[in-house]
Amino acid sequence: MRRLMKVVWNNVEIMEGNWYNNNETRHNSMKKTYLMEPMKRLEQLDDYDYILYKLLFHGAATFSKEKPASLITLKNTNKRLNALGLWDKYKDQIGKTTRTSYYEMKRDENHVVILFFHKRLLEVIIENSENIEFLERFGYDSKMNLIEALQHLSSRFVDKCPHEVGLFLGYHLEDVVEYIKETDGTGIVVGYWKVYTKADEAIRKFKRYDQARAKVTEGILSGLSPMKTALILVS
Repeated sequence: MRRLMKVVWNNVEIMEGNWYNNNETRHNSMKKTYLMEPMKRLEQLDDYDYILYKLLFHGAATFSKEKPASLITLKNTNKRLNALGLWDKYKDQIGKTTRTSYYEMKRDENHVVILFFHKRLLEVIIENSENIEFLERFGYDSKMNLIEALQHLSSRFVDKCPHEVGLFLGYHLEDVVEYIKETDGTGIVVGYWKVYTKADEAIRKFKRYDQARAKVTEGILSGLSPMKTALILVS
């Protein structure tokens, strides 16, 4: 599962991204060329505006309540050697601004993997009987509350990303199960995750996720402060 780890460390959600073949329909999310200019402008911002906009972009679907949760990685780079320090300094303020909760899944000296989530939306997921039956395969207990479930999920971030995280991110249970099987590696649609069932429903979701992210890029390009963009996103 090396590809999954690579995906996470590049600030993109687990299971998002690079799988498709001639038998699949690929959902065309935002083109890299379209994102180049916003990303350039991002690097010119001061520390707080930079980290807030970066998180708004990668977690747009969650901050707009289109998804229950988003998994985002921050890492120290040559351009921002203090990314983790910025997160530690501003995380409480960011949580209030985005109206979400957060939980650090994994951390080392150069990276932090953060789950941003809406408490009630995640509770609905882990209280679902079919989801509980699935999660019990990985050591979860039906009596766990949300924080206990997140603690267990975090403990499974050792040298790879636990498969069940897709459920927490709002992926369809059937898609997570089929992905784990990895039989022939094919799916119906590839977008924010690999879709094996309910393709039309998934594509509609992907389009809403793209629309949320587009609000952030528009905010960057128009010179809006990230605070104003956040208000647009969460309203």
